[in-house]
Amino acid sequence: MQDIFRRSSGPFFALGLVFLILLSLSLIRDYAVPVAVAIFVWMLINAMANNLTRTPGIGALLPGWGAKLIAVLAIFGAIALAARVIAGNVSELRVGVTASDSVVLAWVNGWLVSAGVDPKVGISGLVEQLELDRLLTWGLGLARSLVSDTALVFLYVLFLLVDQRYTDAKLRALFPDPDRRNDIERTLGRIGSEVRAYVWLMFLISLGVALATYAIGSAIGLKGAGFWAFLAFALNFVPTIGSIAAVVLPALYGVLTLDDPINLGILIGGLTAVQFIAGELVLPKVMGARLNLSSVVILLMLVIWGAMWGPAGMFMAIPLTVIVVLICARFPTSRPIAILLSRDGRLPED
Repeated sequence: MQDIFRRSSGPFFALGLVFLILLSLSLIRDYAVPVAVAIFVWMLINAMANNLTRTPGIGALLPGWGAKLIAVLAIFGAIALAARVIAGNVSELRVGVTASDSVVLAWVNGWLVSAGVDPKVGISGLVEQLELDRLLTWGLGLARSLVSDTALVFLYVLFLLVDQRYTDAKLRALFPDPDRRNDIERTLGRIGSEVRAYVWLMFLISLGVALATYAIGSAIGLKGAGFWAFLAFALNFVPTIGSIAAVVLPALYGVLTLDDPINLGILIGGLTAVQFIAGELVLPKVMGARLNLSSVVILLMLVIWGAMWGPAGMFMAIPLTVIVVLICARFPTSRPIAILLSRDGRLPED
């Protein structure tokens, strides 16, 4: 009886520990989110700096600190630019909806009347049903949050970069045995390399999706093209669900504001093609097994992190899960956890 209790108590206490960790992260949300974002940005800075030092021509002439400085300026400059673009585009989006006399919507109404369907679809009714105003308010709040948290995140990132150079000294103090220390350094190096590769590749793919979204929106005259591009960039970090939302949300706005059904078709078709190419062709090709997550796991992580940390949690849910899989896959004792989180059992190889 005691053996049975001892065997069953292990999973029970593990579950309790996970619950306490999640509860603690939820309670310290206002303090934990900037730290998590700072760690994410820190990994991105290291990934960008590593790629800069490998660039043919300037890579050999660029010192490590110089590459990191360029990466810091580029990333925080992009954050400031994104906040400015969102704040400016949200006002344009609101004006576009309220002042719109959508020919596309009139065409839909005409088709419904010819089919014997009544009542007609109205701008105000659609705006109310789609809660578009809430989406625009969320976008403006996100811009304000980016501006207000940037200074704090920058401070955390600065301390992470400064403290990074003492890692070797800490490892020597923690593991005096050279063989053991070398083994730990190799393991940490592999994990760090995989994480940096994932963050960097996702950043590049998301940036490509954002630029393509902006080009399509600008070409057909969609208002707030910068806002939809930023939204596509953020949603691209959320597999499947994010890709669908990045097509549906601007398409719904296009129904309300575009003056030509052909332009609406170009918008929907173009965005669908971009998301298909990025999600089904480019992503599997360059990421391999790094993003081989179960669909159920993706949904659960979105719900859990979204409930704990709001939009920031949903944005970081999949990167955090991928990092957990990469770490668990490196150790024999935690490898079964990585297999359970994966879609088909394939794990990243060395």
